[in-house]
Amino acid sequence: MTTSREWGLREWLLLAALGLGGCATTAQAPAQDLRGDALVTAHEVQPLVAGPIKLLHANFDTQASLQFSRVWRRGAAADCRGGTPLAWNGQGAVEIEQDELICVAATSPTRVSWHARPLHRSAPDLHPQASLR
Repeated sequence: MTTSREWGLREWLLLAALGLGGCATTAQAPAQDLRGDALVTAHEVQPLVAGPIKLLHANFDTQASLQFSRVWRRGAAADCRGGTPLAWNGQGAVEIEQDELICVAATSPTRVSWHARPLHRSAPDLHPQASLR
């Protein structure tokens, strides 16, 4: 035996609330996750990722004893050999600014996988100042 039931006010309100809730959550653009990986050769300093980016974490073989460094990029070329050591173990977030590069060296060949999000910096809020003249 089949029964038919008409939708009452409660059902329509529930449907409308679910619809509005869905619109509210989809109105914001989700952060785009970036992922990458690199094969790091032994005793060779290599670029890993360039900014602006927020590096969330990296996965690698801990026996490879990775050493990370920051390098300032001038133009298209960057030399990882003269980087500033970065005390980072692949856990926790590290921000890499525009024109910065994270380089990595290892004691044995290993693959490094990383996870990041773009850094979206808003322009500084500049207030015009009145002149005393």
